[in-house]
Amino acid sequence: MLLIIILFALACEDKNENCDFYTGRGNLISYELITKYTEETIKILIDVYGFDPNKFDIQNDVKIYKVIYESLGAKSEPTQLSGAIYVPQLKTKKPLPTLKISHYTITQRNAVASVSPNVSPQSVLGSMQGYFAIYSDGIGYGVSVTQASYVNKQASAISGIDLLRASKEFACENGIELNDQLFTTGYSAGGYGTMAFHQIIEQEYSDEFTITANSPGAGPYSLYDMATRIFEDDVYTTPYYLGFALWGYMLATGDDDALNRWVKPQYRNAILTMYDGTYAGNQIDNALNDTMTVLLESKFISDFLADGEVDFKKYLKENSFIFDGWKPNAPIHFMHGEKDNTVFYFLMKLGADQLIANGSSNIITTSYPGDHGGAAADCMINSINWFNTMKQ
Repeated sequence: MLLIIILFALACEDKNENCDFYTGRGNLISYELITKYTEETIKILIDVYGFDPNKFDIQNDVKIYKVIYESLGAKSEPTQLSGAIYVPQLKTKKPLPTLKISHYTITQRNAVASVSPNVSPQSVLGSMQGYFAIYSDGIGYGVSVTQASYVNKQASAISGIDLLRASKEFACENGIELNDQLFTTGYSAGGYGTMAFHQIIEQEYSDEFTITANSPGAGPYSLYDMATRIFEDDVYTTPYYLGFALWGYMLATGDDDALNRWVKPQYRNAILTMYDGTYAGNQIDNALNDTMTVLLESKFISDFLADGEVDFKKYLKENSFIFDGWKPNAPIHFMHGEKDNTVFYFLMKLGADQLIANGSSNIITTSYPGDHGGAAADCMINSINWFNTMKQ
């Protein structure tokens, strides 16, 4: 009997050692089961999302886990981040492809999948169709109580890359076999995030991971051109995006005086205090102004549209995807609403055309009716449908 106990203990020890793939970044700290979505629950969610239930084949129940893992913060300091893993409950066991989802713009710390798994439609849709879906809450969300980063290439990519690492440990510890396929998608800010994830993996982590395919939806692929369009139009109906982008710049560069140089005095406090993880986007919008010449200092706008604000323009271009000659290896299918005036429709063509000019041959674009909100369902659903044509 003693021999059996010793052998069992050694086997458990070997299992733990075999699954401890990473120290530091990507190390899985903990996980817990949050909930299980049955077929009936998924049908309810599909209805809540406003999707057409006739378009879906619900193949699997799904278990969702909250995970905490080691990563880096906005200033590259070691930190702990959280995320969610959606595990399909297969009737016949087989290796699973991984689906990485980048989330859309959120300003409330708990509006993430590790707290409410239903906030990620693509995670639900993918996992019910047999994908091992992973969703990173990101810096400033979930267990991370620092200021949230926004549209910063490295910050967006690193939180997802380290979750991808942690998900390998999770799968090993739970006896889940994964194949080599890695799909990535996201909508709006998630469209930006999935492009950052794709580019940084291909340029800095290609010896560790290989992207199978990427489907970004309605993302700002050129921050510089998006900013230029906003300032030229003068009226922009979602000003909280701008305040958030300013925070991202300040966090990344340490230029804390930018707020005083760019924003008119009566709006500075709103930007300084309302991105603390407790306010919704519409609340921040109501505290700002949708007319740029009212919200922002006139000198800032005129300098930006002329030859000034060189450092800020440089930052915007460095954190875009069309100015550095990147030639993606994996295929990309861009999707966008043709009436989108929130994250402008022209940004899809601009991004696709430049990547093709860089030498990429596997670039596809698809337009859907509707504005930023109206086209979201088509983009989210059809990104998974496109992946299904390649899924093993």
